Amino acid sequence: MKKLPVSISTFSKIRENDYIYVDKTQQIYNLAKNEESYFLSRPRRFGKSLFISTFKELFKGNKELFKGLYIYDKWDWTNSYPVIHLDLGEIGHKTPDKLEASLDFYLDAIAEEYSITLKAPVESMKFAELIKKLHKTFNQKVVVLIDEYDKPIIDNMDDLEIVDANRKVLSSFYEVLKANDEHLRFVLVTGVSKFSNTSIFSGLNNLTDITIDPFFSNICGYTHKDLEKHFKEYIKKLAQKESLNYDEVLNKINYWYDGYSWDGENKVYNPYSTLLLFNMKEFSNYWFESGTPTVLMESLKKKNNLKPILQPIIATKNDFSDFDLDNLNIVSLLFQTGYLTIIEKKTVNGTIEYVLDIPNHEVRESLMNKLVTAYTNLREGELIELRNKVYEYILNKDSHRLTEILEEIYNQIPYQLKGDNEGFYHSIFLIILYLFGIEGQGEVQTFAGRIDAVFKIKGQPIITEIKYSKDKSSDGMLNDAFSQIEERKYYNKYKSKNPSYLALAFTNKNIACAFKER
Repeated sequence: MKKLPVSISTFSKIRENDYIYVDKTQQIYNLAKNEESYFLSRPRRFGKSLFISTFKELFKGNKELFKGLYIYDKWDWTNSYPVIHLDLGEIGHKTPDKLEASLDFYLDAIAEEYSITLKAPVESMKFAELIKKLHKTFNQKVVVLIDEYDKPIIDNMDDLEIVDANRKVLSSFYEVLKANDEHLRFVLVTGVSKFSNTSIFSGLNNLTDITIDPFFSNICGYTHKDLEKHFKEYIKKLAQKESLNYDEVLNKINYWYDGYSWDGENKVYNPYSTLLLFNMKEFSNYWFESGTPTVLMESLKKKNNLKPILQPIIATKNDFSDFDLDNLNIVSLLFQTGYLTIIEKKTVNGTIEYVLDIPNHEVRESLMNKLVTAYTNLREGELIELRNKVYEYILNKDSHRLTEILEEIYNQIPYQLKGDNEGFYHSIFLIILYLFGIEGQGEVQTFAGRIDAVFKIKGQPIITEIKYSKDKSSDGMLNDAFSQIEERKYYNKYKSKNPSYLALAFTNKNIACAFKER
């Protein structure tokens, strides 16, 4: 079996050392044959750096590395091009001064590699000087590859003063690309986010954004076909370890790590998690554990809007690039960081709409866990203990003890984070259900209205109505909840499954709940 390229993002290293390489050179060829400039956004740990590295070796003319790949007999290997490869994930950016100094050092190192001396006093001018001198020296237009272009912004989101200073530096730097278009053969810029309403992307507004272009939807990540073609022996070994047959373990891999899509049709597996799965031979939350953006958790808490992670949500194309630093769009943030993905693309009244949802079990379970921890500060061990109790109390319809557990969880939430509306309590309740391994669905549509939540215990549906009031008594709200279920005949949808009712009442001071058999 070929070796697994775990955490290896250098194309030459993978090819020279006989690691598995999933051939993406057909899409690469379709981009590289054009004299154009492109932008691609993908979440972290999704193969962007390997993608950039492959272009680097292609334009440098390292033909032998591509032997056996789609592009090998289609590319004109008689030409090689000078390549400027900038990885902003490798440079210092904790202050604008460090960012400028790092860019300056990086450009000098590239110039030295090509035996060129740079004289310009500032990094943006030096960048332009390097492009022009490379073009003149080699009589070939220059290829510019920029990886993690947004890293100096993303990593400093907790300090908007540094963010603002860094984006000014980057804006001046990136403007060089547009101004020197006549000297450029090909430009590719990758990152996690596409910023809007900020100066950082104004210097890159000549790039063609291929992020949600259906033709390039599989350009990063592994398709199901890739998985069976390149990892068949690893799948067999995993099946043996899990005591499953081949198809069963494939279904489990799909459930955990598949589901990412940028066109609503073609799905890919997260490459980082998939490689670690085969390497460790254990299903786990590998991608999530590699780091959750602090800005994501803080934004979810600040906005107090958990609807996008509890049910599918409608978005437009503008939402995918609406990353305004001064007013973060939570849907855009969740999509660009990989916590939401496109599950359907449709046209409604002439407008293209995208249905977004969480891609797979790995992301959903980990995100819910992180949210409960962020909201309540409960440790994992405490959550496991509470999980066992909640299941037992719901199963036994023990409203008194379930109330005690819910109070314990809700009382952990800091006062300033608590929502002053019913929707907040709906969201937290559904997150708790999911975290505790209970199948739940929010806002279930019926002919007569909308059920707040429905979940199942041992196959029995429990119709749940949630009430919140600053003034009403708990008993009054519980009675109102049961009356609403009966009057609107919510039970009709589940008649054959003998549903039970659960009423939840929240005030500013306490929680109450009650079960009722139909």
